[in-house]
Amino acid sequence: MHEAVESVVQRYVDGCAAADAAAVADAFDQNAVMWGYLGGEYVTMTGAEFAAQVVGAAEPAGPDYRAEIHGISVTGDVAHAILDERGFLGADFRNHFGLIRRDGVWRITSKVFTTV
Repeated sequence: MHEAVESVVQRYVDGCAAADAAAVADAFDQNAVMWGYLGGEYVTMTGAEFAAQVVGAAEPAGPDYRAEIHGISVTGDVAHAILDERGFLGADFRNHFGLIRRDGVWRITSKVFTTV
């Protein structure tokens, strides 16, 4: 179960690193929402908006980009994962993902993040 959750978070990471909006959009559920802080600024948008407007407008990540998935917990068809990113769009992030397995497929349904 943990491997399947890790796989969808890794799809998000790979998509962000490659500036591949379609891959990032595929990691998110169609109803996904995200909230967080970019520095001191509160930001909220849908997963689809993040994929199209942020990832789709970015350049592929450089050699300084690093991502570490940790803290995965799974309870039935819901899960939580923590992702630390270093050097993504010039900042470091801690992301908390909520995930749901629906029709046998895991997707990110929520992302709460902050710069660190």
